[in-house]
Amino acid sequence: TAEEYTTSKPDSISAIGNRVAQHMNEDHMEATIAMIASQIPGLDVTDATITSVDSLGMYVKVKRTPPASDQTQEFKIRLPFPRVAEDRKDVKSIIVEMTQAAARDEKE
Repeated sequence: TAEEYTTSKPDSISAIGNRVAQHMNEDHMEATIAMIASQIPGLDVTDATITSVDSLGMYVKVKRTPPASDQTQEFKIRLPFPRVAEDRKDVKSIIVEMTQAAARDEKE
């Protein structure tokens, strides 16, 4: 509603989201790919670039080549957090949890 819109507050995590995305993209792309594989079984991506992060999750630009094709596809997906992130420390904790869960899934 209009009232909800006028009383809403900006997402505090989006203010630091670019720094989180840059760090993950530069140092932890394999972890991002693992999180995608864990949350979206069957979506095998070769490249994953986080484009934005907010309190509810992240948008990731992915690349893949489907098994029946030789043409690379690029598209964005939404990777949700398991809970709302309250601050920068919480974002880090959530991403670590998601990465650890992905590693457990990979072993199974």
